[in-house]
Amino acid sequence: MALCGAKTRSGEPCKRHSVPGSTRCKLHGGKSPGAAKGNRYAARPGSLYSRFLSDEEQGIAASIELGNVDEELRLTRIRLMRALQREQDKGDTLEVESETTEPVEIDGEPTGGDLIKRTAKVRDYSALIDKLTARVESLEARRVALVAAALDAEIKQLEIEKRRAELKDPDDDIPSPVKVVVEVRDARKPHA
Repeated sequence: MALCGAKTRSGEPCKRHSVPGSTRCKLHGGKSPGAAKGNRYAARPGSLYSRFLSDEEQGIAASIELGNVDEELRLTRIRLMRALQREQDKGDTLEVESETTEPVEIDGEPTGGDLIKRTAKVRDYSALIDKLTARVESLEARRVALVAAALDAEIKQLEIEKRRAELKDPDDDIPSPVKVVVEVRDARKPHA
């Protein structure tokens, strides 16, 4: 039987025999059937939403820095300020949602005038403000968690360095002289 083609964590070749029909032992995936061929849900770069983005949006998405909560927090706060301002300006008044213009005809003859059709509704700014406020709160909590995790990692690193310094022998750098005494006795004369 052939040996497994994988390497161990130490970098040595695995010494186990491979599973028949595979180049790996059972511990290194020899029994695995592998990924299904033609899996349309398999992970690939930009798979989930990229097919719905325009070319310009894909370029923007590629340049966006991931994992930065601060930018998202800034944007959400700006949107919240805009919503608060619009609520103050508009209140419970009707806002035009759409507007169309059609020529006016009488008996199939154009009159030269235009008919303007408008649809309007009262926007629910309080619900939008509540959503944005909850989003800000969520982002703030995530930001605090990220800062705490980074701080914990830094504290652990400092503790490791402190322990290394404590365990390090201060005389390690300077070799100390050693006195070696060799005494030779004759074993035939025990009291000599």
